[in-house]
Amino acid sequence: MEGIKKFKIDTGELSQREKVLFDKLMKTAELIRPLYLKQKNQKYPGANFYPPDASKEEIKKAAERDPAILDPYTFVERDKSGELIAIPFHVKFAKELQPISKLLEEAAELSDDEDFSIYLKKRAQSLINGNYKESEIFWLESKVFKFGFVIGPIERYLDKLFFVKCAYQAWLGILDEKETAEAKQLKDAVLVGRRKILPGSEKVDVSKLDIRIDKTAIFSGLIADFSFTGTNLPNDVELMEKYGSTVSIFKTSLDLNFKEDHLPIFQTVFDKNLQKSYSDEELFKASLRCIILHEVAHSIIRYRDAEERLKDLFPALDELFAYILGIKGCGTLLLKGVLTQKELEAILIMHICRNFTWWLDSIKNPDVFHYAKGAAIATNYFLQEKAIKVDKGISWPDFTRLCICIDHLCRLLEYHLALGSYQEAKRFIGEYGSSDIFKSFLPRLKKLLKK
Repeated sequence: MEGIKKFKIDTGELSQREKVLFDKLMKTAELIRPLYLKQKNQKYPGANFYPPDASKEEIKKAAERDPAILDPYTFVERDKSGELIAIPFHVKFAKELQPISKLLEEAAELSDDEDFSIYLKKRAQSLINGNYKESEIFWLESKVFKFGFVIGPIERYLDKLFFVKCAYQAWLGILDEKETAEAKQLKDAVLVGRRKILPGSEKVDVSKLDIRIDKTAIFSGLIADFSFTGTNLPNDVELMEKYGSTVSIFKTSLDLNFKEDHLPIFQTVFDKNLQKSYSDEELFKASLRCIILHEVAHSIIRYRDAEERLKDLFPALDELFAYILGIKGCGTLLLKGVLTQKELEAILIMHICRNFTWWLDSIKNPDVFHYAKGAAIATNYFLQEKAIKVDKGISWPDFTRLCICIDHLCRLLEYHLALGSYQEAKRFIGEYGSSDIFKSFLPRLKKLLKK
């Protein structure tokens, strides 16, 4: 169903009191869906955040008069005289947010974890008063909770006009302690290799990075339509610099994506001889590592002015760079013995499969176009540099060549995010962003499109 996804997970480890709390949070998350659907509109680049008859220039001019026009948490509407005005989310949805806030307050009273109780209360208040930072800061400064629960207006992908407005979403899961411990080892090994900044750039150093892997029970709002397998919050670079960030990996969603998309794509587009070398278990582990590396890399590629400079092109380059930088970091992991060469090859294979997944998703859901554009850039670059080849399926002639290729692409992407102009980024995307490579496999992938 649009705007919501539920996953079956084992809640046997929860006490009876925790199960009641869990059910209440599930109900809270479900109530986010209607708010998201009122924001969503695929027929207009600005979704429902702006009047469809308002030009980009008119909105910019109105924002000069009233900065709230381009505030992340406002709807832009016309008053009786036709002027553009800003309506805060918490005002526009005051009636709908009251029961959500009440459920959060009730859930807080059920929690035996005092900090989690405080977090729920703060989040309940933020939905009503629009002050989201206080609860975000508390979340970032707290220890990792047993329940992975986030709710509110967060990601900006619906706003393809300015990439500013935040869409409502919520998720709930239970911490997987074993997988989280392994993920922390991977994170620590990657962060040791932090890079020097390019001269003249304004890089944001994230003060700390936490990571958790959850057995996810529900996605509601934007996250349900995008089927995220991981996220790195907050989006605000100032908060990240001062309070750090938290990576959440949604193992249940990843498992579903692997079974329904990544593995079938591997079995469809890769050379049959290459397929014989990797088990399903090895590939799933690689897929999990791929998303961990991607989200960890997000924390070390933040540039203060990148979004303002690159505007609507920022999401495609930002997401792709995180993937490529994460894979590049595997070189250090290989030297340290954290990964074997075969495991690194499997990560590269899963990255290519994910590229195909984003393109297929973009056909059915135009809101993920930025992921698909980044996926095309990477795949075309690998082909042009002869790091992979296409005959009866995708294969690569030289593993070393692919690693060198990733290093070169990493430098190009970092330049655009750190220093490049909008026009330079546009030319780069124009050169490598064609989806023809994916379309050439369309006859083989038709079954996946029908799902």
